[in-house]
Amino acid sequence: GNGLKGKLGKEAYLEDWITTITPLTAGESAFKVTFDWDEDIGIPGAFLIRNNHHSEFYLRSLTLENVPGHGDIHFICNSWVYPSDKYEKDRIFFSNKTYLPNETPEALVKYRKEELKCLRGNDEKGKLQEWDRVYDYAYYNDLGNPDKGSEYARPVLGGSTEYPYPRRGRTGRPPATSDVNTESRLNLLMSLDIYVPRDE
Repeated sequence: GNGLKGKLGKEAYLEDWITTITPLTAGESAFKVTFDWDEDIGIPGAFLIRNNHHSEFYLRSLTLENVPGHGDIHFICNSWVYPSDKYEKDRIFFSNKTYLPNETPEALVKYRKEELKCLRGNDEKGKLQEWDRVYDYAYYNDLGNPDKGSEYARPVLGGSTEYPYPRRGRTGRPPATSDVNTESRLNLLMSLDIYVPRDE
């Protein structure tokens, strides 16, 4: 009924702030969430999370304790989760268990494909924002600043027979006014704000 995706449990919400766990370092918090587990769902292989708060938070891990017949299941996340209005779909995290592609449980295959599509980007042109999680690449076409004058122009590295490589992380800035093959430069104050996937 849901396109061969795994069954979803009922939504669960953040509960008590756990203050008795000692391994937390300064600035970290632990929270308790109670999930209703149904045998029909099977072993949880992933969980969806939605941040309804107004700011992002860093999710280190989630542990499902006392899963009947399996003990604890760990999800190592290590990722920033931005407010839900920044995403088209809820974030998904998979359990800390690796599979070869042909051994991935059928219920997780579509979720993994969707997550990979998010990380690859949708080939849209446009500036990437800090909450985007896109790992895409571009030629080195931002080395010069032809808008300042022809003496500031630089060749594009990558994509030609003379310079087939290297590549850099795509930022999606608009092209320079005087040369459409060159990406525009940020001013000095903004130059520290070049897009890099937030988790990096």
